[in-house]
Amino acid sequence: MATYFRPGVLELEPEVQSTTPAPSATECQRPSHPASRKRVWKHIPFQDCTHEYSSLPVSSVRTPMEYFSDYFNKCRTGLKLEIISKQMACDQFLTIRNALHVVDTDEAPPNERTNPLWKVQPMIDKVIIACNKLERVPGFYSIDEQMIPFTGRCILRQVVRNKPRPVGLKNVVLTTSEGLMLDFDIYQGAKTMFGDTSLGLGPSVILHLIKSVPPGTCIYHDRYFTTVPLIEEMHKRKLHSTGPIMLNRIPDRAAIKFKSDSKMARGENQQYVSKPTVIVKWKDNKSVLMASNCTGSSMTSIVKRWDKRTKTYVHVSVPKVIERYNQHMGGVDVLDQQMEYYRTFIKTKKWTLKVLIHFLDLAIVNSWRLYRNDCQANKLSRKDILPLLDFRLNIADGLSSIPPKERLLTSDTENIAPAAENGPPIKRHYRPANKPSEAKRYDGYDHFPVFDEIKAPRMCRYENCCSRTKIRCEKCDTFVHLTWKRLF
Repeated sequence: MATYFRPGVLELEPEVQSTTPAPSATECQRPSHPASRKRVWKHIPFQDCTHEYSSLPVSSVRTPMEYFSDYFNKCRTGLKLEIISKQMACDQFLTIRNALHVVDTDEAPPNERTNPLWKVQPMIDKVIIACNKLERVPGFYSIDEQMIPFTGRCILRQVVRNKPRPVGLKNVVLTTSEGLMLDFDIYQGAKTMFGDTSLGLGPSVILHLIKSVPPGTCIYHDRYFTTVPLIEEMHKRKLHSTGPIMLNRIPDRAAIKFKSDSKMARGENQQYVSKPTVIVKWKDNKSVLMASNCTGSSMTSIVKRWDKRTKTYVHVSVPKVIERYNQHMGGVDVLDQQMEYYRTFIKTKKWTLKVLIHFLDLAIVNSWRLYRNDCQANKLSRKDILPLLDFRLNIADGLSSIPPKERLLTSDTENIAPAAENGPPIKRHYRPANKPSEAKRYDGYDHFPVFDEIKAPRMCRYENCCSRTKIRCEKCDTFVHLTWKRLF
């Protein structure tokens, strides 16, 4: 029984049992939604709200050309490159860069009208002549494609996928397995003069680049060039050839019964021989076909490979033809990698300028490779061999050490900035010049000592010398303490 109180009445009423179930906890926590209203849409004009906000201060964004001028700006401490800014001004550098060319005419000569590279042909000929002077000895060589990066308009522009720089001019290069370039030829489409093309375009490229290679040499190339007739032709010329091959390029392949990939275990290999050619199929994560006239799969070695299933390294059997190909095929890739370390980047629409800069970088890298080979032949220690960056700087320092017409003398007067309009002159801190390269230091000419009238002597830059001096080398722009034992 429940008790209910009413105004002026006190009575007892029986409790009525409700048939409605009690609300759950989630229903009690659910917010109540307002009743939905009916929306009437009309095709009438709408009045926009006004937004009058104060504009935020935005700093101007500098263009790359403005950043480039910092290398010549005296006020930009730490960015100015003395080796360049002492030779010319920024505007002069840009003028020389825009007007750089190797031919003195805008029209092709009569004998070069069919050559699309006539504007840069003198530069290409110089590089080829230098490469032809390099010694060829029997060894391991590789042939692959190299890209001259250029994304502008050019009739020779190609697109090669899976390359770090896929767009540009295609250059087919012959290198040693260490990365020394010996020969090259720029692809010009159907007009490319690769000689005999009876075996196909790919084999004609290989036969064109191996003309100066001595007999007994082993040539490695990728599957774009590999065919069975090429392997047989190389055998006739007493040359060894190895490269991956596509199955549809194997003649009379009906007699070859390779296992399917699903039935081959990892590290398993098969080979078929039709003298002088051997075809080897090897299974790693995927299968690969190799064609060669010098190496087969009779000898194998063990290498470590990552297994995704067990997430550990496992030992896999590798035939000798695969091992040697992986060891000696990367000569062109090594050359490209070394060029990319310090490539000269210039944004331009002129493909001729890109080609000239590319071959200039290529010549420097090739020269550095020859320098390293000579150092290793003379058994120099590794710390005494210049790295590529120092080698490039020494070349730049040597080329820029030619005496100019008006030599700039360095003294304390240069350390004083020009006076302001309404103020005293601002004196700058003395910064010693960079150490001259050995090529500039020992070239044997134009080293002349001068006496600078400065208040305090400068520290001598000679090795293991702690003296101070006011005598400065006019060419190297460094202070040197002269004694009777140390003369220029």
